[in-house]
Amino acid sequence: MGYWRCYLLILAISPALLAGCQSSPESQLQKVQQELASWDATARLTRELSQRGALPPVYVRQVSEAVEQGRNQAHQRAAKISK
Repeated sequence: MGYWRCYLLILAISPALLAGCQSSPESQLQKVQQELASWDATARLTRELSQRGALPPVYVRQVSEAVEQGRNQAHQRAAKISK
């Protein structure tokens, strides 16, 4: 597994683990919002670097897929917490 794939895997798993450790629903929702902001920043930076030609297309695709999956998971967690 390449370095970037490991990095993306860690990015995707870490927030979920951290969110599960919080005690109150408010702190869990705050963690989810922080995660969503992080995914937005990742997508923005990837887009900027891609436009400059600094990233290979395959990496841009992988990051885009990871961002979409991470955001979906965060939204699912938020919905669960809000119940």
